Amino acid sequence: MAIRNPIRDQSCIVGVGHSGCFRDAGVPGGTLVARACMQAISDAGLKPTDIDGVITSPMPGIAGYDIINCNYLVEMLGLPSVRWWIDHHVGGVPGLGSACMAALAVSSGMCDVALACRLNWRPKDKGYGHVSSNRAHGVDSFINPYGYGVFPQKFSSWYMRYVHEFGVKREQLGEYVVQSRKNALLNDKPIVAPRQAITMDDYLNARMISDPMNLLDCDFPCDGAAAVIITTPERAKTMKQKPVYISAVATGQGPHPDFVFWPDYTVMAAHWAAKDIWEKAGIARKDINFQQIYDGFAPFIFYWMEALGFAKRGEAHEFVGSGALRPTGVLPTNLNGGQLNEGRLHALGHTVEATLQLQGRAGARQLKKADAAVVSGGGLTVAAIMVLHR
Repeated sequence: MAIRNPIRDQSCIVGVGHSGCFRDAGVPGGTLVARACMQAISDAGLKPTDIDGVITSPMPGIAGYDIINCNYLVEMLGLPSVRWWIDHHVGGVPGLGSACMAALAVSSGMCDVALACRLNWRPKDKGYGHVSSNRAHGVDSFINPYGYGVFPQKFSSWYMRYVHEFGVKREQLGEYVVQSRKNALLNDKPIVAPRQAITMDDYLNARMISDPMNLLDCDFPCDGAAAVIITTPERAKTMKQKPVYISAVATGQGPHPDFVFWPDYTVMAAHWAAKDIWEKAGIARKDINFQQIYDGFAPFIFYWMEALGFAKRGEAHEFVGSGALRPTGVLPTNLNGGQLNEGRLHALGHTVEATLQLQGRAGARQLKKADAAVVSGGGLTVAAIMVLHR
């Protein structure tokens, strides 16, 4: 059966915005989103009245304080022309999922100029691991009462199996973690990680969080927001920035979407999301110049590399350990420092970075050759992908 992809190159990114990421921004989430969205609108050379589509991915909370939904955005930004909007949870990937939904909306004619955004705003009185609930649904009702409930615990079980099956050395993952901090030092936006390099010894001696993952393997929760403007190729001709074309989007969740009773801990939902992605995009894997890969936990890199076909099953750790992901390597990765350093914006920050690279606007971290890229979001049981080119 022929691969269908009627949205190929029918939409493009023409503007990006980023508030920067902070441990504590000192302002409500609504302020951060306003900064990112207005920056994206201005970056495209547009006005709020030009926006006719809005896509967000809110989590439970208070509108304008720690969540942002479409109703709040339309009122706050003054968007009188909106004719299509959605608050979604596409693919379980809030940030990149919003951009994927915007591409689908524009390509199908639901709107002409879409604003997609993502806010992350962390609790200030306690860490995520201390947030309490009086309910546990589904499989959580069997594990949460015994203290097995936060993401580092759940994923460490997966990664322990991966290490056991394929013989991963800690230094191989450390190569990516150390390099991602070097990349972050060239990021001109506010980042959450300390602006100082780390060494392999720093990585190997970092505090263990949930064996085999240590502190430096975990991304930074943060206060921050990112936004992108997506429009049609025709409208893009009149925009301020060069268009970045969206060749393909995909999501996936696998056969049994819960963290504990997943059938194979060495394969994530990325495997299903990535199926046929290169055929859909019409771009050969070998023509990808760089990747912005979801690194909520550093080992996600191995899983994503194998799902996308950049490494054979069980061999990604060797590829990564060779230095291949450095800016001077064969597949530069997470040039903004990734979520490990910039902060957790659920891959919409990655989308902003990919766009800047493809437009030649990434400053000191700009690659010499940036014609095509892949962006991924999610881990474990949810995944999303976007393939871009200039």
